[in-house]
Amino acid sequence: MRFFSVTALLTTVFFAIWCITVFVIFRFDQPVLAQFGYTLFAGFSAAAYLAKSTKLKQAFACISLASMVLVGSLFQLDIEVIEEVYILIPLLYVMTFPGSLFPILAAFLLLTAYIPSFSSAIFADVLEDAAELIFITIFATIMAFFQKRSRDQMKLFRKESYTDYLTGLSNRKHFLETLARCISQCEHNKQLNFALLVVDLDGFKNLNDRIGHIAGDSALKLVANRFATLANDDYRVFRTGGDEFAFICLPKKDVKPYATSLAQQIIAQSKSRYVCKEKKYTLSASIGIAIMPNDAQDSETLCSYTDLAMYKAKREGKNTYYFYQPSLSESATRRYTLETDLKNAIQNGQMSLYYQPKVCAKNSVIMSAEALLRWHHPSLGFISPCEFIPIAEQTGQIIAIGNWVIKEASMQALKWQQVAHFERIAVNVSAIQLAQDDFIEQTLATLNETGCPPSLIEIEQTESALMDNMQENIQVLSALKQAGFTLSLDDFGTAYSSLSQLSQLPIDVLKIDKSFVDNCATCERAHMVVKTIIQLANNLGMHTIAEGVETQAQLDVLNSEGCYMYQGYYFAKPLPQNEFEKMLESQSLARVGTH
Repeated sequence: MRFFSVTALLTTVFFAIWCITVFVIFRFDQPVLAQFGYTLFAGFSAAAYLAKSTKLKQAFACISLASMVLVGSLFQLDIEVIEEVYILIPLLYVMTFPGSLFPILAAFLLLTAYIPSFSSAIFADVLEDAAELIFITIFATIMAFFQKRSRDQMKLFRKESYTDYLTGLSNRKHFLETLARCISQCEHNKQLNFALLVVDLDGFKNLNDRIGHIAGDSALKLVANRFATLANDDYRVFRTGGDEFAFICLPKKDVKPYATSLAQQIIAQSKSRYVCKEKKYTLSASIGIAIMPNDAQDSETLCSYTDLAMYKAKREGKNTYYFYQPSLSESATRRYTLETDLKNAIQNGQMSLYYQPKVCAKNSVIMSAEALLRWHHPSLGFISPCEFIPIAEQTGQIIAIGNWVIKEASMQALKWQQVAHFERIAVNVSAIQLAQDDFIEQTLATLNETGCPPSLIEIEQTESALMDNMQENIQVLSALKQAGFTLSLDDFGTAYSSLSQLSQLPIDVLKIDKSFVDNCATCERAHMVVKTIIQLANNLGMHTIAEGVETQAQLDVLNSEGCYMYQGYYFAKPLPQNEFEKMLESQSLARVGTH
């Protein structure tokens, strides 16, 4: 608005001077040809000021100046008239070409009109008028030069303050101002709405760690260049920080189709691979969308809602977009509650371990158990591990929780190992725990505190988690095995690991995923997959445990193929400590009775 006001003021001043000049030159009684020359001057001087093209400005100014010089040369004027006519003309050129030397050149050319007056005017008067014209022109030119340089610097500073240093896109400051203008526009016209899209690059952190920060910056530039091609009269694009970008669909009566189209274009762009350091990479995008004022009434809430929608898009599998829904706010509130209450859940006695029997496939004798964490919230009731474990991992609370699980399980394993045939308790260890530098030392210290030998604890890791940092995990697992722990690979067959990777892992037990067990009795292909896994494990010197066994038919298939153990609802669901203990004791007594 400020630059617009300055421009309007300068235009007003220009045309005020122009009107005075035109009025004066047409006031004198001159021949028709002179009047025609004045008309050319008037028209082309105004056109030169209004023209957008520099070349047109120069051409129109030259024509207007030539017209005035020619008329002055052909039609002699009195010196008093010349003083009155020519004194303002250079100022018009000063405003047309601020900071250039053209006005001074124009002043000298206009002085040629004085030449015919030398014979009839006093030389001193002519010289005085000429000096006055030149002085005023030079002074005005200098002032215009510094004023133009000041305006150019202000524009440059403004542009730099609105531009992201790395990508060249508009930055967060410009984003917030544009957001405020759009909100104001919608408040003045209730029929309008606009959309905000937050774009987060999937997996950029891993890429950045893999190729280095300098190459990562180059990758961000490549992404920004693609996004910049989407900016037009309907969309504005910004880099708001890190690997996060934002698009604003400018106010319209129905903006949702525009937002949908833009999100689809962004997703389509991610299909083309990026070339960085002569290697090709794929960077997909998760997009959250919220509409103002339909979803929110202020910028802070709008941004918060787009973030919620973006996180939802990530949870839905990434490389997709999601519009904000009120249910997301409810989920966010629940998540905040769980995150807060999780910190004291152990101290408040809300956490417990349930134990699912692992039984021999041949005779259904309980050989071991898997410890499964349960959270009984005082007001929300039972909280699924699928809900609170990711929160614990993201907040880092999984470290303390994992240590507690190992301690509780080790105390039970020490107690139950006195029962015949009971071998150990398996605990699920998060990849975040495994990545801790002191994980092995901390775990051994916990077992030393409870008096439980490592042989009574089985460490379970999912296949997908192990594949993420293969070499580092092999080192940790090797150290764990050397310390005496049994190691098992959970969910085998779901992460598409190669046989060469499997052969490198120091694994004792392969757990056959439930998805393969489900159909092994009814589908020949599923049966063959189960058979292959069992044979593979046997060839590698590993035992197999089948998960999720629910029918006798499934158990018969597993038995026929030589599966070592199984667990699932067919035998027993996960049980509280006391119930599992009763089952274990009952089985022990039954075996004693048979002997």
